Amino acid sequence: MPSDKPAKRADQLGHRPKRFWKEVTVTEGLGIALDGRPVKTPSGAHLVLPVHTLAHPVAAEWAAVGEHVDYDAMPLTRLGFAAIDRMPDIQDEIVSEVLRYAETDLICYPSEYPESLIAQEAELWDPVLHWARQDLGLEFHQNLTLIHRPQPAQTLERLQAFVRGMTPYEQAGLMSATPLLGSVVLAMALWHGHLTGEAAFVASTVGETFQAGIWGNDTEADQRRNGMKAQAVSLEIWFSGLR
Repeated sequence: MPSDKPAKRADQLGHRPKRFWKEVTVTEGLGIALDGRPVKTPSGAHLVLPVHTLAHPVAAEWAAVGEHVDYDAMPLTRLGFAAIDRMPDIQDEIVSEVLRYAETDLICYPSEYPESLIAQEAELWDPVLHWARQDLGLEFHQNLTLIHRPQPAQTLERLQAFVRGMTPYEQAGLMSATPLLGSVVLAMALWHGHLTGEAAFVASTVGETFQAGIWGNDTEADQRRNGMKAQAVSLEIWFSGLR
């Protein structure tokens, strides 16, 4: 897989400029202004959001900046940058990556043992697969044997149409959520509001949580999981603002 894959580029960070502003405002055109000066993306375009329900949370990130801009603490701003700078130019890459995840989707590969983990996965994953089938018309097959079972061609075609019909802002969210969760189905459920960010995170880490219950918690792993959870929650804010 190329290192320039859109899922990573969607979270690309810039430098860390020093804070110079006192006031953050949302302009009439839904841009973000710092003491009247427009915030620009890394490519030099104005950072403009499509709706008030996104513009104000993004403005809040800029208002919360300390001495220096820390883009790691500004996930909504990064998504805005990606939507404007990257998504329009990589449509084929976006579709290819989403379809790749669809063929290896986390929730289509349930565990073979132990029974307690199988039951937990079924409780969290089966309702999401049912929702995708009933509400989106996307039938995903689970692989229950060692032999790979391809996803239905109709599902992949319909998924491709969904992705191409998304706005760049929606695509930026999907391209962040899919690798984060290891699942395009969970990412779609988060996008549509079927799952909260926390619920999507829990579903995507059920196996890891199960193992931690057996072997104990690891500080580094816990920090990583907390970061993932925070990302999932920020994506919930992003998607809910777009709906």
